[in-house]
Amino acid sequence: MADFKDKLFSIKTIVKIFGHLMVVMEPKIAYHKHLEKKGEQNKADKFGFPAVKKWASYVTKAAKINITVNGLEKIPKDRPVLFTPNHQSYADIPILLNVLKEHNIGFLMRKSLNNFFAIEQISHIIKCVPIDQDNPRDSVRGLQKTAEQIKNGLSMVVFPEGKRGYSNTPDKFFNGAFKIVQKTGVTVVPVYLRNVFKILEGNDFVITPTDVSVTFLDPIETKEMSREDVKLLHDKVHNLLLEESQKYND
Repeated sequence: MADFKDKLFSIKTIVKIFGHLMVVMEPKIAYHKHLEKKGEQNKADKFGFPAVKKWASYVTKAAKINITVNGLEKIPKDRPVLFTPNHQSYADIPILLNVLKEHNIGFLMRKSLNNFFAIEQISHIIKCVPIDQDNPRDSVRGLQKTAEQIKNGLSMVVFPEGKRGYSNTPDKFFNGAFKIVQKTGVTVVPVYLRNVFKILEGNDFVITPTDVSVTFLDPIETKEMSREDVKLLHDKVHNLLLEESQKYND
């Protein structure tokens, strides 16, 4: 149960983050829109991705999130990849943006997140794909768009659980996310997130300073996989993350 001190810290952090959005990010969002209107998409991307990464860094610092990173060197640098983390929290996205500083990444994300202030503009800048999970056609369209992003050279993040798990134990993975592999033959990088749910969801939605870890597992090459192996890929990745979670006494 969050006490008064925790709630006060949470309120101060929300004010800081909102203020940063208004004072720092809004002008950057406006400039990015200006570049796009001029048809200078490459220049917009070169400006926009670093701007969003700096925003993510500010968010994690303001919330006093201490991040330990393992296996970053395993990520291929010569091609786009599909990151498949377990999903614990709203904080997963800024944490991954902060950790993957050397990589431009977009997210397949729940459309309702765009209802939050400025998030729609931020997600547009990094080429996220919003979907309505309750609309099967929209979900299919989102998977197709995500595959197109990968084919165009952008690494993408997909949460195969489809929802936040509020736990260090990965929930069931759905096969839908891995249909992207069938369309692209992309390298899959499983990612294990630990203790991220304790930042917000695990403490009555009160922002709490937390030590978290992000572990990148060995990449899985899929180009030579049979159709049957691809169909079983969601179970394989889930089991790998489950094994990783069992290394800790959580």
